[in-house]
Amino acid sequence: MIIRMVLLVLFSTFICSGLPGQNITLGILEDVPGIYADQPSSSMVRVVFRKNGDSWEAYPNDCRDQSCLRTITDKYPREIAWTIAFDGKRLTQLTGQTPKEFKYYSGVGLQEILNKANMPRIGQKSSAYSGFLETPVFRPLVAISQPYFSDEESWKPSQLTGNLAILLRRSFRTKFPKMCRSSKKDETQLEPFLYSDEDIKVVKSYASKKGWTIARLHLEGAVDCNDTEAGFEIDDPWFVVDSRRSVQYLDEGMWLVDAGDYDNDDKSELIFSIDRYNRGGYELFYDDFKKRAIFKFSYH
Repeated sequence: MIIRMVLLVLFSTFICSGLPGQNITLGILEDVPGIYADQPSSSMVRVVFRKNGDSWEAYPNDCRDQSCLRTITDKYPREIAWTIAFDGKRLTQLTGQTPKEFKYYSGVGLQEILNKANMPRIGQKSSAYSGFLETPVFRPLVAISQPYFSDEESWKPSQLTGNLAILLRRSFRTKFPKMCRSSKKDETQLEPFLYSDEDIKVVKSYASKKGWTIARLHLEGAVDCNDTEAGFEIDDPWFVVDSRRSVQYLDEGMWLVDAGDYDNDDKSELIFSIDRYNRGGYELFYDDFKKRAIFKFSYH
């Protein structure tokens, strides 16, 4: 009887461990800029999301005091064996270890890498990848605790068709019906901005084999009319269009890192890097953009 019970427990554990969404942690391999002017950048993995049942959730983040930085590490996994991937392909494997405490607000979630040989790199260094810090670093890459990285929906850069571009520009106007800009006579004041559809530029767009499209739009000089401090322009909003041509606003001040089926449910998740004033982090969109999880931190 005891042997049967032991075998049953082991069998149940084996079955549960193989289910999609179980024991999955998602991270980002970052080229982290040095703190001081002459300090070189270093490769680290930031632990950002975990799968909890049917939902993705962010690890504790956005510390506001030193006490938080000293104690929050207890809520992170001590060590993780990571698979590093990009564009649906495996690049390498690394092991990350959580320190006893995070030293800086922008360091929340960062693990030291134990095996730094053959560090994967995509492209050249660029300040676009370090956000608020504006320091040239290598492109961030997805790190996953399970070998799930294929992009089931095959998201690729695309060119918008005429009708789709028109639809997105209309959606931009619906989301931002009243825009202003800094007055030419007095830059501390705002004046109405009567812009044309042609003024709304498509910065980036990606399409999936399911017929979905995401696009980043830009309107030069556009400011929220309710902005009490003139000069803060809207930060390139993103929209998604499904196969039935229904449009949804996502967020602004971010760029696409990668897409992949990180929980093995035959649907791709999309990860964006947050790039805003004194803000960094990541946004994860999943379940056909119905849900999202946000990991964010401040730099000071």
